[in-house]
Amino acid sequence: MVSPFHRSRPLQAGKLVAVILTLLASAAVFFGVAPNAGITTLFLAPLVAFVLTMVVVAEALVAGYRALGDGRGVTDRLADRPLYGAARTLEAGLAVAAVAGFLALVAWIPEGPMAGPGAIGVFFVVVGLAALVLVGTLVRTLVEYVDYRRSDSA
Repeated sequence: MVSPFHRSRPLQAGKLVAVILTLLASAAVFFGVAPNAGITTLFLAPLVAFVLTMVVVAEALVAGYRALGDGRGVTDRLADRPLYGAARTLEAGLAVAAVAGFLALVAWIPEGPMAGPGAIGVFFVVVGLAALVLVGTLVRTLVEYVDYRRSDSA
């Protein structure tokens, strides 16, 4: 008997649920479908993206460590499943790019108080970086799900 996706790959299922719920909640607040509970609702996407970034980087480090300990090379692993390798590379690359963008943004912000429009612009940049992480994670988890369904039916 084959186990369902959330039991077979719990980390990927959790990431998929987190991304979908975050995108749905953000869209509902943005379009006025759900009542806005205050400004804290706007920080949902960056907060979830921050947690996902930590998970993605840890996952990439563990995968890299396992690849080094395995007798097979990284190129052999990627050649087995090229679409999955591309999706995993995209997810890790977008997570690292978002971290680098956030660090560059923090370094660029001048000291002292910032005017309201500048602060709103910084917030939009942070939300854009969060969107990169959410999209990368969504692509990877969907590819993982399609790969699971394909191997389940075979």
